[in-house]
Amino acid sequence: MTKSLEKNKSVSCQMLSTHEWYGALGELVAKVGSAEFPDFFNNVINSLIAYDYTVTFAYNGPAMPLCLHHSFQPEQFEIHVTEYVVGPYLLDPFYKATISGLNTGMHRLRDLAPDQFFQSEYYKSYYVQTGPVDEIAFYFPSSQNWTIVTSLMRSPLKPAFTTRELRIFRCIEPLIRNIAQMHWSQDERLKVFRSVQDEKEALRTAIQEAVNHLGMPALTARELQVVGLVLEGHSSESIASLLDIASGTVRIHRKNIYAKMRISSQRELFAIFMKNPIS
Repeated sequence: MTKSLEKNKSVSCQMLSTHEWYGALGELVAKVGSAEFPDFFNNVINSLIAYDYTVTFAYNGPAMPLCLHHSFQPEQFEIHVTEYVVGPYLLDPFYKATISGLNTGMHRLRDLAPDQFFQSEYYKSYYVQTGPVDEIAFYFPSSQNWTIVTSLMRSPLKPAFTTRELRIFRCIEPLIRNIAQMHWSQDERLKVFRSVQDEKEALRTAIQEAVNHLGMPALTARELQVVGLVLEGHSSESIASLLDIASGTVRIHRKNIYAKMRISSQRELFAIFMKNPIS
């Protein structure tokens, strides 16, 4: 990449027509289909707006997602990829959006998250272990029902993305989407069709399996729904709206669930979901 782009981390959309920017894009297009593309793609975006790390997942329904690229250190990789793909992804707002049909555009975590996501145990006990203070994602549709999601994250040592920076991301999104689609459409890992099952049923199954694993009483279908929504970060009021029941009924379900599991906190509930109960 050109030296001027490496040095300048805060150009505006008005500067996207510079020789350096088009030169970098030309190099990026030339790397489509090559093993160098993901790292170079990351460098091109980072030359406009600095961030700390990135990860690209491919989603196809509730099936285990594929990690296509990342810039994590080993400890972060273990949490954000190895652990993520065996269950926590079912609670992730970025993943949940793909299930709802979102497959294009630039989106911010806080805009997709449920009303109490940042107070949820998933966020407090798991998500923040990777350290992001702010996160955005680019969505790229692909063949065979795949959706590619590239997340860009800033650490707690950095400020959140500014309004101006978000405008820049939205300005470049159509262009980089088309380039990324050309690349990922050639990825052999995405050429195998993966059957799409019901996402809600997948989450309920994961919860029930965790409960069974610990020898706890089985939950009813409604209780499984409530547990799933609690883990995702929905308040009792939000759950009531989604299930079309009274918020008081939701609270009764939560009380019964906690009694069955012999727990008293959402932290313990999340630990059970992760099959790692708090002693």
